[in-house]
Amino acid sequence: MELTPFTLEEADEVCEDFEDLIDTDFKIGSSPVMYVMAVLTSPFSDAAKADFAEQYYNTKSCDAAMGGYAGSDYDVILITCEAENESSYSVIGIREFAELRGIKYEFPVKEQ
Repeated sequence: MELTPFTLEEADEVCEDFEDLIDTDFKIGSSPVMYVMAVLTSPFSDAAKADFAEQYYNTKSCDAAMGGYAGSDYDVILITCEAENESSYSVIGIREFAELRGIKYEFPVKEQ
């Protein structure tokens, strides 16, 4: 499934809709129990998203993590860690998370 980027406004709205996930734990399949540290608007491209996540994990600041991002394509990600080990983090896109957890949500889709 090819994902389409969100506008900044759409991504911020999706973040607000899922903010109740923060400070909760979850388990998908045989994974360890995971803890949701943050639900964030991030850049859309994989490289920019990975850099953003690392910067956020280190600074805990969206503004610092977004840095000089000048693009107009955004996504929403969850920064997670193992519930028993917060020393490292992982990232999962909100659409993938919703699909894996069976959460019904109508994400904004841009016309192609």
